[in-house]
Amino acid sequence: MTDLTLTSGFIQTREHNAVLHVTLDRADKLNALTVAMYQDLTAAVQHLAERDDLNALLITAKGRSYCAGNDIQDFLQADPASRDDGKLSPAMVLIHALMALDKPVIMAVQGNATGIGTTMLLHADLVIAADDARFHTAFINLGLVPEAGSSLILPALIGRQNANRLLLAGDTFNAEEAERMGLIAYRTGVDELASEALALAERLAEKTPAAIAMTKQLTRLSDAAIKTQIEKESVMFAERMFSDDTRAMFAGFLKK
Repeated sequence: MTDLTLTSGFIQTREHNAVLHVTLDRADKLNALTVAMYQDLTAAVQHLAERDDLNALLITAKGRSYCAGNDIQDFLQADPASRDDGKLSPAMVLIHALMALDKPVIMAVQGNATGIGTTMLLHADLVIAADDARFHTAFINLGLVPEAGSSLILPALIGRQNANRLLLAGDTFNAEEAERMGLIAYRTGVDELASEALALAERLAEKTPAAIAMTKQLTRLSDAAIKTQIEKESVMFAERMFSDDTRAMFAGFLKK
């Protein structure tokens, strides 16, 4: 087992009663994720997989926003060659790590969950959200396409019409709508989110690891189908990300 080394400065970890608690700590940027943050998150997931004394993963965030999506400056600075030959982005490497994890994943959302902030939730086993949570994929408004397997998972999870509200119309779901549709499992008050999320993670960490792993294998969609969809999405996402019109949108977003 290797030690967990984090380098971004924006990902914090703690251990509570067999739970690895990972916190997004870039509140001044609404927890927008950089390449280094994705790498830290992936390292934390892989570290948890190797630890026999840790049985659950809890992902939370500091500040008023859960995650504002990918850092747009990172998109502008990305090298097109980094996506050649089917290479996965750092974000999708994280998603693959979450998919491979046989331990329960709990994510706790407050405020806005935008882009990957929403689609990463599709790879949690249980999502708990505060009453002020808002879910918005945003891709279509930036000239992009879905990622993280969301084009496959969302229609299966919440129905094609609701999925297209997010992916085509660019709608925002509030916590009540998300709970009704099955996008989240639990809804709670803003002040109660931290304690209830940790209690939920600790409850799952107490259960038999082998039974948890087998149950995850039985209840989730086919990993092969999701990975195939991620590959398709990634090719189209890269095509759009490096297009002139989308890069102009990125630049305009940053000026705001």
